[in-house]
Amino acid sequence: MSDWRRLPIPLAPARNETLTSWLRRLDLVHGLSSSTLAQHVGIQRRLRHVDAAAAALRRLAAITGYQPVGLAWALPELRVPPPAWRSLRHLAQRACPRCTARHEGGQVRRLFAHDEYLCTRHGYRVGPPDGIHDEPPLLLGARLPELGAAQHRLRRTTRRHGWTITFDATVSATRICLDLRFSAPHHPLWRRWEQRLDLLMPDGYRRSLFMAAIFPEVTALAAVIASPTRRTVTAQQRSVEYRPFLDACAHALNSRDEADALTDTIMNWANTRTARSRMEPAAIYPDTIHHHDGSPRVTEKQVLAEERIAHRFARDRRAPRAFSPVAPLPYAHRPAPAATGRPT
Repeated sequence: MSDWRRLPIPLAPARNETLTSWLRRLDLVHGLSSSTLAQHVGIQRRLRHVDAAAAALRRLAAITGYQPVGLAWALPELRVPPPAWRSLRHLAQRACPRCTARHEGGQVRRLFAHDEYLCTRHGYRVGPPDGIHDEPPLLLGARLPELGAAQHRLRRTTRRHGWTITFDATVSATRICLDLRFSAPHHPLWRRWEQRLDLLMPDGYRRSLFMAAIFPEVTALAAVIASPTRRTVTAQQRSVEYRPFLDACAHALNSRDEADALTDTIMNWANTRTARSRMEPAAIYPDTIHHHDGSPRVTEKQVLAEERIAHRFARDRRAPRAFSPVAPLPYAHRPAPAATGRPT
């Protein structure tokens, strides 16, 4: 490895930064064209094999002077063995600008865990991106202080129950809140969300901002759904009393209103959830296509679907439906049951 020349400006990678983002910053500070360093050290766009990741790690350590252990800690794609990709989002995102201010060479893109929606230290939103807008993180913490409390609540749920249960509970809570927003215009929650939407989206619909508006209620409801007691109540719905579960949901949503919309929506979710497997991330980062600058690649179908949702929201102020071609956030699917040799 002594044949490799050391770079004069070895920028340090940020925590959980993507390899593309770091190499692009190195190219920029050295005045090189895009992907020059990647080609120089022989790094492919996808390091699918352990041997390829180990070889890339040795070469990058040689040209930057950083220890391989430090590089692997910062860059998930260089870790051997590979990280638990399903615990991270499949889309690379722009990081909090305050957290990455010391990292020169341009915008830092990193991989976030599924329960990271807000930088609680600086107030920037780092939740799931729109998918079609490559926008920098927005400073929402000061405008909506309840977002910080919601982020802490979601992290506590993850610590108590693990990321897989929390992910499934967050998807379920998101689905319930979307249904409530779509079908319950006279419910008190509608007015609460309307005030936040007027504050966050005065100029038109943005999916990420819509999800930020309902985020406090999503995290509160997810904590109830993730509870082992509540999961037992849901799974044994034919033989237990629902009233405690509904009361807990009403308390989580800060709504003691016994309107039919709240009860019916939660019960509909419970009926469809019985005896089904948990929701899982729909994709992982190594299988997702990104551009050379690290931004996710967007299809025309996704753009068209999002434009249709924006037009509809401008007309009736309702939520995007779950069957939209662009999946509601967080991006998830229910895996098919494994073949057991007997009917299910």
